[in-house]
Amino acid sequence: MLTIAVDAMGGDNAPECVVEGTIQTLREAENRFEILLIGQEEKVQPLLNRHDTSDLNLRFTHAPEVITMDDVPATAVKTKQNSSLVRGLLLCKENKADGFVSAGNTGAQMAASLFVLGRIPGVHRPAIAAYFPRLAPGLTNVVDVGANVDCKPEHLAQFAEMLTIYQHNAAGMEKPLTGLLNIGEEENKGPDLLKQTHKLLQEADRKNKINFIGNIEGNDILSSRASIIVCDGLVGNTLLKFGESIPHFLSTIFKPSLQKLVAAGELDPKAAELAGNAFRAMFEPFDVEKFGGVPFLGIDGISIVGHGHSSAKAIMNMIFMAEHMIEKQVNLHIAEALAGN
Repeated sequence: MLTIAVDAMGGDNAPECVVEGTIQTLREAENRFEILLIGQEEKVQPLLNRHDTSDLNLRFTHAPEVITMDDVPATAVKTKQNSSLVRGLLLCKENKADGFVSAGNTGAQMAASLFVLGRIPGVHRPAIAAYFPRLAPGLTNVVDVGANVDCKPEHLAQFAEMLTIYQHNAAGMEKPLTGLLNIGEEENKGPDLLKQTHKLLQEADRKNKINFIGNIEGNDILSSRASIIVCDGLVGNTLLKFGESIPHFLSTIFKPSLQKLVAAGELDPKAAELAGNAFRAMFEPFDVEKFGGVPFLGIDGISIVGHGHSSAKAIMNMIFMAEHMIEKQVNLHIAEALAGN
């Protein structure tokens, strides 16, 4: 039976939503795996006591320290060895857990994952790939979205290769298409970094490691032209945060306008309700909770990170993501591919 370690103290709404999400997960999964919840006993145990967990594959282990969102990642990993985050990853290293999940400090989790689990042999740098909405069925991932701000061409090319393996094996996509985010489609556009990356991606395409369609622009991100969009972490993180702000921004504009029309008698309340429902449905593709979290690609183990605002639903989907990554053996496929380079 698989064992997934969960950081009970990770996230803005921890530990309440983590405990709730953990219990929901085991009930939804009908106990097909075990969850090892890690956190401060004085805060987590009272929450567990509110539920009857006697029929669940759930264990709890005490970790006295917490790495907060304000902690400096590298420093926190070194000074807080008894934190729930570090202990969870150590359980994976010791083969006492098959995967780790946290909605805590992303930088600290990346640093701890590197320190404790290390990189898959051949990986230059681990990366984070975020989900973006698209018009066509399937999924779009942007890589990198914050783990690597200063990238070299070989880093970006390898991100594309790892994400191709992920989409093919974990998402069942027969032919993932890679696009390089640039200021124009022509090969000679952009800074030297992107020109050199373009050449490496073309070479990887010739070797059948990826399916490269060339440069793409910002207006291609949601168009479904490519399922893999490659950029450095500065650009990717900016895109991610901008995308996350769109639903709230438009909702802030839309609701008062709707209320004004109803108040003026220009719109029937029932029609306004229907319009509001349609508006909410329109932004369902932007809902990060349905994916829960994303894996650190290139880490020699399963380490899933979620949004700091994660709800119980998001925690549940993060745990399912960990289970999926373990079962699909994505890391093994990445290791095999890089061994052949």
